[in-house]
Amino acid sequence: MNGNLDYQAYQEHAFAVVDASMMEELPAGLVMETLVPEELAPSSHLMPRLIDLRRTPHARAAELFAFLCDESPAARSLRAVVLIRTSADASATIRHWNAMQLARPQSGRRLWLRLHDPRVLHQLLRVLRPAQRKKMFGVAQAFTYWIGGTWVLATREIPGQTDTRLEGNGVVPQYAGALMWDWDRIERIGMVNRALHGAAVFTASALDSQALLAERLIERAVEHGLVEQADLVEFATRGLVSHSGFDRHPDIARAIKPSRNGDSGLSDRFALVPEHVWAEVRLSTTLQGEM
Repeated sequence: MNGNLDYQAYQEHAFAVVDASMMEELPAGLVMETLVPEELAPSSHLMPRLIDLRRTPHARAAELFAFLCDESPAARSLRAVVLIRTSADASATIRHWNAMQLARPQSGRRLWLRLHDPRVLHQLLRVLRPAQRKKMFGVAQAFTYWIGGTWVLATREIPGQTDTRLEGNGVVPQYAGALMWDWDRIERIGMVNRALHGAAVFTASALDSQALLAERLIERAVEHGLVEQADLVEFATRGLVSHSGFDRHPDIARAIKPSRNGDSGLSDRFALVPEHVWAEVRLSTTLQGEM
């Protein structure tokens, strides 16, 4: 389902996960619990809420549906929600969600995955391998979330999708703990999403097609010696809106090189590049190093 959310489809979901920022706008009388791992309890006010749609009175659940379908710009901007289809109860759903949202890429290091943010969830589903995707879904059969002006349905399994990454002996590896996840890519999801937003890439299909390019642009920014997140995002955004090989232009290449005193950001240096250079880059079909 990519499109509108009808009431019948809405009723097929057992839970809704919403961002804490939505609390004041939600209808009263919803049955909900805070999704907070024990280690993050001091920050519980920032954590997402799980709305139990099966236990919420019918009239209140209908009010929530109306809120989710509100087409006003204000309501659409607040729609940070993930609907969950599952036969599991609330306790099992909470346990799994908390286990997945507080990741431990390495011993002693923790990472909060904002799974309730549709933009993060969408990119995470893009980079996960099939076995990892199943692990992340856990007790859920499907997620439905709002992104790019439409409702998107993501299922636990994608028909026909296989895991093509093989171990040395030719065997497809199963999920084997956090070390099997590509944490470098996962930790860059925030930067990728900021670059896509800066380039006005919003629809689900465009997010899929342009996200990999944004990743590659960030990698190339690192090769240029850029380290600040703001600079990496700026580099990727410029590549998305102009040309994937934009940094091959000599005037732009000079601007990329950090200043000796380090007191200017990449956006400041790019602002000094004449507009005719950017126009030339946007129209170029001869730049080397396209991705």
